[in-house]
Amino acid sequence: MCLPDRFRDPKTRWMLVPGSLSLAAAILLSHFARPYAGAHPSASIPFARMSTDGLSGLFFGVSIGVDLPVLRRARRCPPAAPA
Repeated sequence: MCLPDRFRDPKTRWMLVPGSLSLAAAILLSHFARPYAGAHPSASIPFARMSTDGLSGLFFGVSIGVDLPVLRRARRCPPAAPA
């Protein structure tokens, strides 16, 4: 993926790392870690489903909360000078 010059600032790049990791964790958790009742439903399945939904929502929120300030910071920074 080609990034514009404004994203090449080292601090901005390091701020993108937790946002990207939490987005990946939220997507993987919401798609692959959902409990399935199957043939033997138990009483703990609704709690487990709610907890995985809550945890994936937390990761989505962290991703949004980190990525928006990064975009705002990137708009304020002038483009890097050519080498």
